[in-house]
Amino acid sequence: KATGAFYVFPNVSGTYKAMGVKGSLDFSSKVLEEAKVAVVPGIAFGCDENVRLSFATSMESIQKGCDRLEAMLGKA
Repeated sequence: KATGAFYVFPNVSGTYKAMGVKGSLDFSSKVLEEAKVAVVPGIAFGCDENVRLSFATSMESIQKGCDRLEAMLGKA
């Protein structure tokens, strides 16, 4: 069991078609451009269906980022 990580690695591939993207790199670019949220493409870790999100910031920033992602992905 992990006891100290501050990352999550969700599978976001179910949104690719609706978002018009072809992989985690495209997904990450679109999220940065449209939602102003930075995520790391999973392809960098050998898993193109996922992205890495870091929670090493304030709770206020985490909430804002999650709200922006939710608003964007709710449209997908």
